[in-house]
Amino acid sequence: MHRANICTIYLIRPLCARTHTYKQGFHWFIGSRHNFIQFNWRTRVKICMGVARGLAFLHEEAQPRIVHRDIKASNILLDSDLNPKIADFGLAKLFPNDVTHISTRVAGTQGYLAPEYAMLSRLTRKADVYSFGVLLLEIVSGRCHTNTRLPVNDQYLLERAWRLYQRGEVVQVVDASLGEDFNRDEACRYVKIALLCTQTMPKNRPSMSTLLKMLTGDVAMDDSVIAEPGLLTELMSLKGQKREKLFTPSTGSGNSSSSGNMMMATSQATMTFSSFNGVR
Repeated sequence: MHRANICTIYLIRPLCARTHTYKQGFHWFIGSRHNFIQFNWRTRVKICMGVARGLAFLHEEAQPRIVHRDIKASNILLDSDLNPKIADFGLAKLFPNDVTHISTRVAGTQGYLAPEYAMLSRLTRKADVYSFGVLLLEIVSGRCHTNTRLPVNDQYLLERAWRLYQRGEVVQVVDASLGEDFNRDEACRYVKIALLCTQTMPKNRPSMSTLLKMLTGDVAMDDSVIAEPGLLTELMSLKGQKREKLFTPSTGSGNSSSSGNMMMATSQATMTFSSFNGVR
């Protein structure tokens, strides 16, 4: 498989580390603890667009359809022109056209997991959409989804973004290091799109192709449809039947694979931005 915003895949196995795109070593991990990169606003927009474009291809054009299951900062590589590439397909699941959801063991990264997937082991493409929403917030804000060194009210990025949205102060989510060097309307729209991606019910999250059009401004976003996002820390306190009722499952043919006890393979990813010569 070859696509502009996806690492080359051979036989649906991840062989991303040594493809022609990276043969000269011009790539960085977004969120790497070992690379300190500060991107200007245009570059951040470019990265968001590229990741959205890559996911739209996986979800709607690839045959069979693919759900990545581990969209996060450290799985986005940048080439020498700072074009993003979705990498690490080790957890990816194939979705035949007649399958709407899969019941499977939970694997992914804490902080990016969609609540219905983490709690009910129900996987759909909307799980990737949720993860993309968290990533989108990270790119706009320049910080990781969780930072326990911050004051309690600011530790969880998604919760903070929701509170600021409720107060009409969405612009405060934007990375302060950008100063005034960013498009205010566009940045606020991106934060709202991220909140739309992370809605509690999967059916309320747009498809990746629709999200791509929202990011470009080709499709208007209706603020009135934004409700409180699915915050896993709060939803985990619900009892079994209440959890089931909270989420609206997909209809159609499902496929049960690896059902049984939930196994969560998690890792932590951070996103750090600081000076990078030639980028800002």
